[in-house]
Amino acid sequence: MARVNLRTAFMGGAVSAITAQRVFTNRVSETTAFSRSLDGLHEALDAAEISPVVDRLQGRRNVLTFYGVGGIGKTTLSQELERRLLAEADAEDRDDVVSVRIDVSEDGACDIEGLLLRLRAGLGQLGSRWTAFDLALASYWARAHPGEPLQEFLDASPAIRRASRSVGLNEQIASTIGQMVPSGAGGLVGLAHHAALATYRAIRERVREGRLLSECELFAELVEADADYETLSYFPYLLAWDLERQPRRGRQNRRPRVCVFLDTFEALGDRTDRAVERFVQRCVFLMPNVLFVITGRNRIDWADSATSGELDFTGPECWPNLHFSNSTAEPRQHLVGYLSDSDADSYLREAVTRSQEPAMPADVRERIIAGGQGLPLYLDLSVSHFVELLARDGQPSVDDFGGSFTAVATRSIRDLSREERDLVRTAALIDRVDADLLLAGQPSLPDGCVARFLRRPFLTHDDAYELPYALHLALRHAISEADRALPDGWSDHDRSRVAARLLRHLGERLGERAGRAAMTQALESGLKLSGTYGVFDDWMVRAAQRLVEAGQWTDLGAGLTADAAGGPEYRAIRTAIQGVLLRRTGHASEAVTVLGRADTGLSPDGLTAQLVRLHRAHALRNEGDYNGAADIYRGLLGGEFDAAARYWLSDYDYLNGRFAVALETLRGRRGRDAADEGERLRLIGHIWRVNARFGDAAATYVKAITVARDEGLASAEAKALTNLAQTACWSGNTATVSEAADQARELLDVIPNSVELVKIRSAEAVASAMTGDHAAAWSAVADTRRLTNDIGYPGGHNLADVAAILLGVLSGDHDGARRVRSQLDERTRTSGGNTYWVPIVTSWIDGVDAAAGHHPPVEWVDGPESSLGRWARVTADR
Repeated sequence: MARVNLRTAFMGGAVSAITAQRVFTNRVSETTAFSRSLDGLHEALDAAEISPVVDRLQGRRNVLTFYGVGGIGKTTLSQELERRLLAEADAEDRDDVVSVRIDVSEDGACDIEGLLLRLRAGLGQLGSRWTAFDLALASYWARAHPGEPLQEFLDASPAIRRASRSVGLNEQIASTIGQMVPSGAGGLVGLAHHAALATYRAIRERVREGRLLSECELFAELVEADADYETLSYFPYLLAWDLERQPRRGRQNRRPRVCVFLDTFEALGDRTDRAVERFVQRCVFLMPNVLFVITGRNRIDWADSATSGELDFTGPECWPNLHFSNSTAEPRQHLVGYLSDSDADSYLREAVTRSQEPAMPADVRERIIAGGQGLPLYLDLSVSHFVELLARDGQPSVDDFGGSFTAVATRSIRDLSREERDLVRTAALIDRVDADLLLAGQPSLPDGCVARFLRRPFLTHDDAYELPYALHLALRHAISEADRALPDGWSDHDRSRVAARLLRHLGERLGERAGRAAMTQALESGLKLSGTYGVFDDWMVRAAQRLVEAGQWTDLGAGLTADAAGGPEYRAIRTAIQGVLLRRTGHASEAVTVLGRADTGLSPDGLTAQLVRLHRAHALRNEGDYNGAADIYRGLLGGEFDAAARYWLSDYDYLNGRFAVALETLRGRRGRDAADEGERLRLIGHIWRVNARFGDAAATYVKAITVARDEGLASAEAKALTNLAQTACWSGNTATVSEAADQARELLDVIPNSVELVKIRSAEAVASAMTGDHAAAWSAVADTRRLTNDIGYPGGHNLADVAAILLGVLSGDHDGARRVRSQLDERTRTSGGNTYWVPIVTSWIDGVDAAAGHHPPVEWVDGPESSLGRWARVTADR
């Protein structure tokens, strides 16, 4: 199903309305609001004639929002609501209450794959059967992650690992697949990639035959759709559908209660666009039977008209309770205000006690309350200051308290030893830390000092993350400001120097075998440091390139800002990533323009400049400018990307008929890995094929097929099978062509590649012509041109021209063949590649001698007489 149709299907009936934005401040007790929201949601679900999961025209009433300034206690409130939810369930001996907590500001937290798997792991507490979601996930995973077992992905992130292992998520999904599609059991979990593909095909065929979840609307469309993030972002609908079918429990026959807590939601608004928020909003909208509790600094604007076009589901019809006019119905939006004076005094009285009596004198409490004006974080810091003064055997006085939040932060820093002051400054530079990272920032400090610092109450701890410690964001900003007023405060240069050490350590932590999730998170943190403090490290270039090579270019946008503090290397890598995104989404010309100025001010030998030039060359090649790309590749020889440059220069030599040069280069190197080796073998096979050494070409492609199969590289296998069909067609071996084409198409059905489909159809055109079925051949030529135009692949017309000329020669229409040859000659000269086809077809029309005199000359492997003689016999023998 096409992407736009998927979007339409899920958005049916959603209409935006123009509204005025107003902030409402009338409040009710937050805990009461939470209880009313949860009860109200489930009462509405029970009363609904048609479930809102199925009826997507119904407005959603499943979002409870608490918003307010930083330091107001929103995270604490969210955690307390979760604690009460689970405590009440435990007291009632209920096993049908589930909570999932996600801090969206954490690196990688809103990666749509990770988000969905954390939701699925949470729901797994209710039982192991989530049939619709698990089967769709298997279909997606086999295509989006060829050769990567699900368990490896689950283990890559500490947060996902802990959630998934607590319920045995991997085993649950495998069990679902095994029961529903026995022939494909285990394919997702860790068997060879072909088993995963077989699982997908089995699921797809049963869906097409109407034998699998036909009652789940849009399940078939999601299984058939492209395996990308856009499709995946609709999978929450399947989780909601499965949740509706979970058995009711207890004497009261109650439906399960699920709450998802999304904290620090304002982090989504800090991104360069709202694409990630769009994915998250889809999740919320498509799971109307789950209560989402969102905490952040800003009210949610989903019911406003201004978001139309940026988000899918907007307006009061979609979110009636989020509209400004709603002031009573729960769940809704609540502004989290400051604590009242009496609540603040109660907090201070209970925070520090002596003999069960308040240790803090009344006049000190009054001073703190007057200064803090009800800000909980201000009270926390004041309590820490009071305790520190007591520890020094001092008697805190009124004069030790009060003042602005920055003043309180300043006192908190002064309370620390010099070593701990440097540690808190270090922790303020980055989102999260652990002992090793702090020691990397302050290498002269002993381990014991760091261990004592990590026990400080102003640090939060969550062992779901690889870097488990964090300062509150408001405190991080206040510390940076307050530090400037201290006698030993850091200068901007000090911050940059420590940030550089942190950045270097992030790269060292990765190691050579780092997984995609770890690499993505490290790169996101590194880019934030780089953009804020003007530091840079070459590991970020290598990490970005590895992610691009792994096909994970959609993950690279996180952490990028237009911060002026970022140096030229940061600005260049930011632009390089933008160029990759443009090129991979079909905007090669824009990528060429953007990348053309990205390396200004950089050392030409630096890794970042090389990265920019490499991807500009790729963009030029995609645009059809092989000559311009080759010039850049030559300039990259001897540098970081030497291997890639040599490969693409060999490809350029091949495209321009310098076969001996290309062969010498290719034979002198081995692939860096299986994927690279497969590319090397295929290019060697291309050279043999266009020199009419079809046996050598076929043998080389078979080797490439074996390498791909052994390593589970489905995309590479499909390419090599296509090439085998392109070789066998010249001998009229229709059986081999048909078998290779069928196998390739089967893989391409799983991992789409439209260019390979063009090549397959052109091979079938040649095979039909060689066997005398000219009607079928002309039909295949027309299909080749149509597919070529559909995807904008200029090389497809070259292949169609060659097949058309072959048909002209075999049918005796030499004049028609010459007309097509003229078009082929003009097209290949303009592009700077594939020029060898003109002498090849000339050998059919005018003979070997005329073909050998073609300009520009072609360096045939065995000389023109032998190579072109073999090509001439292709038609002479018919």
